[in-house]
Formats: sequence, structure tokens, C-alpha cells
Amino acid sequence: MKTLQEIRKEHICKVLEKTHWNLKKASAILEIPEDVLVKEINSTGIVKVKIPHQK
Repeated sequence: MKTLQEIRKEHICKVLEKTHWNLKKASAILEIPEDVLVKEINSTGIVKVKIPHQK
């Protein structure tokens, strides 16, 4: 069973991906201040990963 922290991290990751890491848009969707979102990203170890385009 996933912890609440794991579920929260997954949800934040999905929103960040959906908004292409636009923190302003992501914080609006999540309904939290942008600075709180940044703290969540840092404290949970969320990392932006660039995936090369496939040909």
C-alpha cells in the first residue's frame, strides 16, 4: 500500500508533466502557492527528466 506521501508525490509529478513544468500553472491546478510547490518538489526529490525524442 502506498503512503500518503507517495501518492502526493505521484500527483504532483503528473501535474508537472501535464503543465510541462510550468510552476505557475501547476500550483494553480494543485491549488497551492507556488513557493509551497517548490518546497514539495525539493523535499520529495522530484527531478525533471528530459526524454530525447524518438525517431
